[in-house]
Amino acid sequence: MRKPYRAIALLLAVGLWSSAAHAAPETVKMIVPFAAGGPADLIARVVAPGLSEALGKSVVVDNRGGAGGTIGANVVAKAPADGLTLLLTTSSLVLSAGTTPKLPYDPRKDLAPVFLLGEVQSMLAVRADLGVSNLAELTAKARSGKLNYGSTGVGGTMHVAAELYAKTIKTPLVHVPYRGAGPALLDLVAGTIDLVNADVPVLKPYIAEGRIKGIVIFDTKRAPLLPEIPTAPEAGMPELQLTNWYGVLVPAGTPPALRQQIAAALAKVVQQPEVAKRLVDAGFSNPRDTAGFQARLDADFERWIPWLRDANIRTE
Repeated sequence: MRKPYRAIALLLAVGLWSSAAHAAPETVKMIVPFAAGGPADLIARVVAPGLSEALGKSVVVDNRGGAGGTIGANVVAKAPADGLTLLLTTSSLVLSAGTTPKLPYDPRKDLAPVFLLGEVQSMLAVRADLGVSNLAELTAKARSGKLNYGSTGVGGTMHVAAELYAKTIKTPLVHVPYRGAGPALLDLVAGTIDLVNADVPVLKPYIAEGRIKGIVIFDTKRAPLLPEIPTAPEAGMPELQLTNWYGVLVPAGTPPALRQQIAAALAKVVQQPEVAKRLVDAGFSNPRDTAGFQARLDADFERWIPWLRDANIRTE
């Protein structure tokens, strides 16, 4: 007689466990396709607590760095379209599509935009002892002898921006790739390399200390963090336009209602005073809803894919 009772007890235990598991709060994974400690990771950790509160679910930041952001992007592209896996990435999503011939996913078909957290202006800066103080002087020096520049690797925003300048002045520059922006900036300060293009907030402390010199903002408006640096049009080269965006995407096929829910939650988060201040301090501006993010993606794909192919910039 004991065996039937044991069987019933076991079934009851399994049923209770199943019900408890079903009732447990769902966890949302925010995949950051870059190493911990980088700009995208820091922004994810600024946004995650507020998003967790807005969604009523735990939000965990999961770093899946490597291959210029394509490893983490592929994880999300292949994830279930249930709203529980998010991708927080940058303009690298577009650039990698133009520089990597055999991506394991199609960023335009396998991922869907949700919310653009903001855009960050980039700028060209040179070592302090290069002997130039403006874009015209830098261009003259570049044309009179070989200059080099540092970047985070082939196809990254630092690489593409510097090549955009080189192509604009029709003068080759020597590319020196690094494992991250930090080592490149240290070598710029040390005078090992001549110039870099990087996000304004990254360069500001070095410029403020006089360790490097800011030359031009790759935008049509001056940077609030460095208002004394001229824009590309003001410096005479309006072609130099590149801002780095940070946005959240989900697997394609995620139901519109779920995308709208996440977008509304993110819109609420970026309006929270503490989060808004930290984003402004990080140089962020112009957040956009799903439609605005889609428009920015479309414009970037149409601009950069042909340009990268014409420039023959390839990761392999």
